[in-house]
Amino acid sequence: MSEFKYNLPEDRIAKFPPKKRGTTKLLVLNRRDGSIQHKKYSDCIEFLNKGDVVVINETKVEKRRTFFQDEKGRSFEVLFLNKQNNGNWLTLIKKSKLLKDGVVLVNEKDKSIRVCIKEKKGNGRIVELLSSFPEDEIFERIGHTPIPPYLKRLDTKEDYERYNTVYGKNLGSVASPTASLNLTKEILNKIERKGVKIVKVELKVGWGTFAPIKEENIENHVIHEEEIILSKEAASEINKVKEGGGEVWAFGTTVTRLLESCADKSGKLSEFKGTTNLYIFPGYQWKVVDHLITNFHTPDSSLILLVSSFAGKELIKYAYQEALKNGYMFLSYGDSMLII
Repeated sequence: MSEFKYNLPEDRIAKFPPKKRGTTKLLVLNRRDGSIQHKKYSDCIEFLNKGDVVVINETKVEKRRTFFQDEKGRSFEVLFLNKQNNGNWLTLIKKSKLLKDGVVLVNEKDKSIRVCIKEKKGNGRIVELLSSFPEDEIFERIGHTPIPPYLKRLDTKEDYERYNTVYGKNLGSVASPTASLNLTKEILNKIERKGVKIVKVELKVGWGTFAPIKEENIENHVIHEEEIILSKEAASEINKVKEGGGEVWAFGTTVTRLLESCADKSGKLSEFKGTTNLYIFPGYQWKVVDHLITNFHTPDSSLILLVSSFAGKELIKYAYQEALKNGYMFLSYGDSMLII
């Protein structure tokens, strides 16, 4: 893992979204000849060709970051991750060591909403959500946008809009498909007018996307699971494009992970609904994705391994250093890279 790490200065982390979507920088990396171009995000259209397909993730970030108190008045941040088969929730709770099983916490905003701590599960805690409201209404009433931990700030009202894509509609993620945060309706319309298909898929982005790789041997890392849905129609559309000689543009690592998870060895996609724990690192045999738009990732993440697998470790190192030299901003609200 030490071979993939780089120094990311704190002042190069974009702490807030740009004033306007689609105005960020775009580093275009050609993985065949190693050349780099410096563009604007909206220039991505230049590189698409008629007959290609752009694949985007239509998941939507839900307000699942919440704050509760125990009977002693101590405050606990509770992040709701995944609903379990029995209706309980897997959560991450800060200072959870202070809580015993059976303890009931009361929400700080609405005292009628409570959670009962059930048991430990991995690094998280299983809780039962106690309320007479429907769950989506609960999160709307008491939830905060779960912006990334490295932003080191509380969310603002603006974050709920800007940490979601303009087309996101299926609630259920706790992190955003950030490569598409700068897509605007105008850019999407221009893509379609160029004769490029836009296909929507769904991967519910989990908190594991922020999990650092702690093992030096990258093969020892256990990747997180995420829910994915590839419809029969979407699979058919992408297959048709590939059969016709068109190329597949994945907007983001979440789209990449889904597509590569749903393909057979020949690259043909099939309808799928379930989970994926696909772990992509150098040595992986790519099957579907031809081009990738992605943000600049943290030095210890599984995502930097994914892009290194796609473009080559040395080329990604070079591109990241060029980005740092040329004033690019990094991570979720930052600038992007197009790998062609």
